[in-house]
Amino acid sequence: MTIRWGLVGVGDIANKRVAAAIQSDPNSELVAVCRRSEPQLDQFADQFGVPRRFTNADDLIASPNLDAVYIATPVDCHCPQTIAAARAGKHVLVEKPMALNPAECDRMISACDQAGVSLGVAYYRRFYPVVLRIQQLIEAKQLGRILSIGCVTGNPNRFPADDWRVIRTRGGGGPLMDIGSHRLDVFLQLLGDVATVKASVIDSPDYEAEQAATLLVQFKSGAHGILQCYFGTVETPDRLEIIGTEGRITVEDLNHGDLMLSTSEGQQLESHPPADNLHAPLISDFSAAVLEHRSPTISGPVGKRTNDLIRLAYEDAQ
Repeated sequence: MTIRWGLVGVGDIANKRVAAAIQSDPNSELVAVCRRSEPQLDQFADQFGVPRRFTNADDLIASPNLDAVYIATPVDCHCPQTIAAARAGKHVLVEKPMALNPAECDRMISACDQAGVSLGVAYYRRFYPVVLRIQQLIEAKQLGRILSIGCVTGNPNRFPADDWRVIRTRGGGGPLMDIGSHRLDVFLQLLGDVATVKASVIDSPDYEAEQAATLLVQFKSGAHGILQCYFGTVETPDRLEIIGTEGRITVEDLNHGDLMLSTSEGQQLESHPPADNLHAPLISDFSAAVLEHRSPTISGPVGKRTNDLIRLAYEDAQ
């Protein structure tokens, strides 16, 4: 059986990675796409050779010839479109962050559970070989007792005030929601449940969402997590560091995958590059999960944990 996909929202991420990831997966087929702008829709569909085209998401979702829907729309659309897809009997893979808030996440999870369809969230960094290697080193106690995890990341874009990413009712916030969510998901993957969150944000002079956010996370294990994320910075780092009593891991660029392991025995440089298409392992896992009647690796409840953490951070920052 082949999973027949519909893609709702064919903007930047769909054009760069999602469509190609679906088409490269042996268990998947991209059969329908949706965008409100008909000229842009036709350009995208022609580029990827997609036969069915819709300018209305509800029409695509209602199409009887689909098994799954990838939702790559602004965050405020994730909840209603996921619920509509579930009611239409479609499996759903939704872009990150999962929704505007945890309450919407709960509604999405409930709708998919009631419909008996799968729900996944696009936190594709969980499949990075370098992240899996870090997880292996932590579990093997090669760093000793973990004391802290830290990440610094930025996006160089200078967003205009009318961009959905910096309108709270559309994107849910600024860099914390948009790029910080990916890093917080990695935090949760590597160090587990969170006890408390302290946060501070820097307002933007140009739009209503924050321009920068700093989080101090206390994990239930006792370790600390520090996240700094920015919009509109010339330097756009993607640095991850984990410090334990017996060693340190430093990854200067997660998308590159080089890992420096420092212990009492010296330093060891390892290379664990991600897939050429960062979304490919995500699509492969989700399609396999549907066919194998199992939960996808990044299920709805897994994706909601990041929204829970972000809610705590914004509440503390206020």
